[in-house]
Amino acid sequence: PALAARGHRVMTISPRYDQYKDAWDTSVAVEIKDGDSIEIVHFFHCYKRGVDRVFVDHPMFLEKVWGKTASKIYGPKAGLDYLDNELRFSLLCQAALEAPRVLNLNSSNYFSGPYGEDVLFIANDWHTALIPCYLKSMYQSRGI
Repeated sequence: PALAARGHRVMTISPRYDQYKDAWDTSVAVEIKDGDSIEIVHFFHCYKRGVDRVFVDHPMFLEKVWGKTASKIYGPKAGLDYLDNELRFSLLCQAALEAPRVLNLNSSNYFSGPYGEDVLFIANDWHTALIPCYLKSMYQSRGI
């Protein structure tokens, strides 16, 4: 919100671990190669305090908070990770790189349309550590 207050267009991206009552389905889906498979992710969006808040929707995220896992999103117990964490957060990172390019957001009075390619990514914590690697190997190498 502080960057938005200074006139910047700001987007945060998180896994969709819950229903987030204010977020709506953008009807945008992208295919992402994750490991040996192609996964389809959807994006949910809400606009709060000048920030586009985007949630990456895929069963790998929601299944960690519904049913048997009892809201444990990183592992079944402290100190033990889920075996699919690498795939889940690889998927998140790739979706985060696609979101500014594919989402046509116009909820702000000052900005509308896709963010495009002139963006700055801030990778926060280990969940997003692959973003700089993917940005260089998958996008920059193609001139994007």
